[in-house]
Amino acid sequence: MGAGRPRRWKLPFHRSAPSSPSSPPDPEPHSPARSAVVVVAEEEAPPAEFVCSILGALMADPVILPSGQTYERACLQACAELAFLPPGMGSASDAVIPNTALKAAIGTWCARSGRVVPAPPSADAAREAVLRAMPADAAKSVRTRRAALASSSNSSYSSPASAASTSSYTSSSEIIPAEDEVGVKPVKEGTNKDAVREQVEMAVDPLEDVVVAKVMDAEEEEEVVLAVAGLREATRESAERRRALCTPRMLAALRRVLLIPRHASARVDATAALVNLTLEPANKVRIVRAGAVPPLVEVLRSSTSAPEAREHAAGALFGLALNEDNRAAIGVLGAVPPLLDLLTSPAHAAPARRDAGMALYHLSLAAVNQSKIARFPGAPKALLAVASSAAERMPIRRLALMVVCNVAACTEGRAALMDAGAVAAVTAILSHDTRSAELDEWCVAAMYAMSRGSLRFRGLARAAGADAALRRVAEECAPGIVRRDMARKTLRAMRNEADDAADLTGSSLECGDGDDCAGSIVSDGLMSFRRRQRELGSSSCGNTAEF
Repeated sequence: MGAGRPRRWKLPFHRSAPSSPSSPPDPEPHSPARSAVVVVAEEEAPPAEFVCSILGALMADPVILPSGQTYERACLQACAELAFLPPGMGSASDAVIPNTALKAAIGTWCARSGRVVPAPPSADAAREAVLRAMPADAAKSVRTRRAALASSSNSSYSSPASAASTSSYTSSSEIIPAEDEVGVKPVKEGTNKDAVREQVEMAVDPLEDVVVAKVMDAEEEEEVVLAVAGLREATRESAERRRALCTPRMLAALRRVLLIPRHASARVDATAALVNLTLEPANKVRIVRAGAVPPLVEVLRSSTSAPEAREHAAGALFGLALNEDNRAAIGVLGAVPPLLDLLTSPAHAAPARRDAGMALYHLSLAAVNQSKIARFPGAPKALLAVASSAAERMPIRRLALMVVCNVAACTEGRAALMDAGAVAAVTAILSHDTRSAELDEWCVAAMYAMSRGSLRFRGLARAAGADAALRRVAEECAPGIVRRDMARKTLRAMRNEADDAADLTGSSLECGDGDDCAGSIVSDGLMSFRRRQRELGSSSCGNTAEF
């Protein structure tokens, strides 16, 4: 019986009659039957991109981070709750975008393979998945710390024991945070772990537990107000304190204050604290990844927000937009429309409009946001109305023109501006406001930007009488002044001279080393003009001020 088993296993793979005992068996490893078995086995396994690396199962609600990575939404929420950053993940963040294309692909694959479409995991299941993904020592410390926080009273969070528990949790973890997440430098292999733990322990601020506990658990609103006010004062102390306080847990607490209606009285201090945190370059990307932009946008949109809270929200977005890596994400998260409304509405206070204008200017350096402004209903006309109004303050008019210049850098923006009468409006400013050198600079820059690659511009400029205004600038300015060169090039573009073909096609755009000019109209001498104006704009709007 035992000798016959190998023969029975080999029979299904033979098409011919059994051979004689003397002839060697032919296993036919590449037969169609065996290939079919392998294909079926491969089809049963879900594609790797459909599986959440934290949960280890098919994603029911995939969301994509600004870094491009996709995870199950419930797992990211659990990561934020546990203040854990898994390897390969930029931040446990709520600043996510639903990955609808991947969700549809997972549903199609499930239907084709006969599987049930996955359901979102429960909060407990997601939390357990995150704890499984953590190192054993770190997971044990998190469970112990959460149990201690749950059993202690509100007052115990401010005690030395609370600070000690924070230090013990940090020092017991084997995870070495990157510089971008905690504020300590990455540690090379072979470095003493005790030294690493000491660095991380020093980076933890004892105020973190106090604020988080009050915001999450306090029954009296007055306790939340006092805690957030204390945080605002702490962020004014030093750069080191601001870096230490910019943690996922602290940012999650600030998000809660901005979004929950019963915390409305603490919103002014919460938005001011965020403005102060954005003063540190190391914090800017961290704040966006932690999901602070949607609450700030909600403060701008809400009619119940205090004017001071709205002003600080615009200032925080301005500070975040100074970082090039944040601009596209801030635009995607919906900041452009409320900022446009704030800048173009005279009903708002001048400081809030100023910060909104600077935020829009830096956001519009990204091509994706230029298109958003161009497509937003009424935005080009509103910006031109502000720039043309003699009743507006000069800094507000200048900011509106700065945004117009950036929007004119893209083809869609040029068309939208010309449809809104930008050529005639800018020509009128050049003709009537002859005493303002600042407005002259940005008006000429806007005309120059609209002339590039547009045959339609010539007819509109001639009809508006732009040649006379441009000749005045070209004749009055001394050689070497950037706006003089731009005015002369725009005049040549109006005459369609052959030697300016590069200006008509926009092929001469280039940036210097380290110059952030993505999507802008920087070209030749205009490059130094834009760099100087950015420096003046950033310094004049006070993003270095503490609130």
